[in-house]
Amino acid sequence: MSSSLSVLVTPKDGPPYQDLLYRYVDAAGVRVRYAVGPTRSQTLNLMLAPLVLAWWRSRGFRILHIHWVFQFSLPWAPRSSWAQHVMEWWFGLYLKTAGLLGFRIVWTAHDLLPHDPVFANDVRARNLLLSRVAEVIALSDATAAELRALGAGRVSVIPFGPYSDPYPVTLTREEARASFGFVANDLVVGLIGRLEEYKGADLLLTAVAQLPRTSRIKVLLAGSCSDEAYQDKLGRLAGATGGKVVTDFRWVPDVDLARYLQATDVAVFPFREITNSGSVLLAQSFGLPVIIPNLSVLSDIPDQGAIRFESGEGSLVMALERVERQSATEYTAMSDAALAWSKRFDWATIARETIATYQQALQD
Repeated sequence: MSSSLSVLVTPKDGPPYQDLLYRYVDAAGVRVRYAVGPTRSQTLNLMLAPLVLAWWRSRGFRILHIHWVFQFSLPWAPRSSWAQHVMEWWFGLYLKTAGLLGFRIVWTAHDLLPHDPVFANDVRARNLLLSRVAEVIALSDATAAELRALGAGRVSVIPFGPYSDPYPVTLTREEARASFGFVANDLVVGLIGRLEEYKGADLLLTAVAQLPRTSRIKVLLAGSCSDEAYQDKLGRLAGATGGKVVTDFRWVPDVDLARYLQATDVAVFPFREITNSGSVLLAQSFGLPVIIPNLSVLSDIPDQGAIRFESGEGSLVMALERVERQSATEYTAMSDAALAWSKRFDWATIARETIATYQQALQD
């Protein structure tokens, strides 16, 4: 039955989620293509997006799977009020065109709202999308509950799968730690991935600066930062920790990412806001306990592999001190729980459930 399915995906984002998901969806006999434009210009591709829909519909594609909406931001005017108004109108036209062409729309709600504004009114655009979709995929039960509260009709919960496979391990733990200058007695907490303000790297650095000078905690902060002012702020805060922080403000290539995770003992994610996080699952896929805020959208993560803190730097400081007091037995139990949580679903099963959602969308 799945062999008759053809799915058009937008946008195409970096690994690993889409690569892993569609590898198995494709292996099940589903045709998968990305709705990429025919030119190198994002602006021109945006203008041609309705025609791209028509082209793929003529080729037999009936499912339009939307993951994010960042592709509707004009690269040369991302924060312009008039551009955001125009793009919101264009997004509505895009969805209407998809419906008129006979596409059934599936939305995976990675984020309930974009972290950086895309439209003049992101809530209004999100609600329009909800009114047009046949099916919504939530990545957790907590997100599904929020979606239903927003009026979503059919919501399927299909979580992430493990993220370790795409990232080759080529060094021992000791070699990885030594490559960053860490010694055996250091307790390394890491925040690795794109450094954006909502992820709260500045909160982590401020908290670490308040730890006693005798603390064994060191920080590995790594990833690209698109906001130059925020990167400068992180650099200043790191310098105020008395040498407790190693920073690397560069994009971490996939072939080297495992080295950063192997050098880390505990992953810290002091999110200001979040819907779902692949970074958390990636850390857990390498057996790292996580420190996360006590947010309802993260309530699915089991306590056995996580330490939660309330809002405020003082609570984060206490969470870091709690990690430092752990015995080796307690740490191993948390590590095992984190790894088990990351592997509770495999990508083949996730692909089957995604295909079932496509089939349901066609029957609605």
